[in-house]
Amino acid sequence: MIDSHGGKNEPAGFWQAVKACSGTAADRRNQYRFVAWLSGWGVTFVGASWLLQNNENFGQALAWSIAILPNLFSVAALIAYLKFLREADELVRRIQLEGLAFGFGAGVIFAMAYFTLEHIGVPKLTGDRTIFVMMMGWVVGQLAATWRYR
Repeated sequence: MIDSHGGKNEPAGFWQAVKACSGTAADRRNQYRFVAWLSGWGVTFVGASWLLQNNENFGQALAWSIAILPNLFSVAALIAYLKFLREADELVRRIQLEGLAFGFGAGVIFAMAYFTLEHIGVPKLTGDRTIFVMMMGWVVGQLAATWRYR
């Protein structure tokens, strides 16, 4: 295929398509802010979980403070994500919402299917497994929508 400048117009590779569907400079700034808060949440969650699991000497007040800290990051991440979604261009918003829909649906299907399987002896499901499925579904849904709209 030849573009309007006389050069060859090659189909975009996957990562070029992802970058092309990442929206405006403001969208990218908002997304980086969200990722920064999300990363902070992840680090504080892992750190708090490790500290609370491996140190029984904490007083009640310190234990509560450690347990609450990741939740403060999660609220900040949620606020940053909502700002990102509200200010995103239409394509970016559509990709994000398709990703969320896919992740939510995958999580519900997984949880309900597993609940049924527990009746035939499969070990009990812990909540972190469903959350993981939902988050991975969100990523897969975003990548699929990005690929579709490239």
